[in-house]
Amino acid sequence: MMKRQPDDAGVMTAGCAIGIASALFTGFLLYVNGSLVLAVISALNQAGTNWLGDPRIAQCFLFLVPVLMVVVEWMMIDYVRTRFVRRAK
Repeated sequence: MMKRQPDDAGVMTAGCAIGIASALFTGFLLYVNGSLVLAVISALNQAGTNWLGDPRIAQCFLFLVPVLMVVVEWMMIDYVRTRFVRRAK
C-alpha cells in the first residue's frame, strides 16, 4: 500500500476549493445573466414586440440564453487565462 505524502492533502484541498469556487462563480454568472435576459424580455414586451408575447418562447429564452452566455463567458475567461498566464516548465 502506498503511503500518502503530506502535500497530497494540500493538493486535494486546493482542487476541492477550486471546484467549489468554480461552481459558485458559475451560479453567480447564471444569476446575473438571467437577470439581464429577464430585463431585456421585459423591455421588449413593454415596447410592444409580439414575438415574445408567447410565454413558451419567453421561457425558452429565459432558460437557454443565460446558459449559453455562461459558456461564452467561461470560454473568454479560459482564453484570457491561457493568453496571459504562463505555465511553469
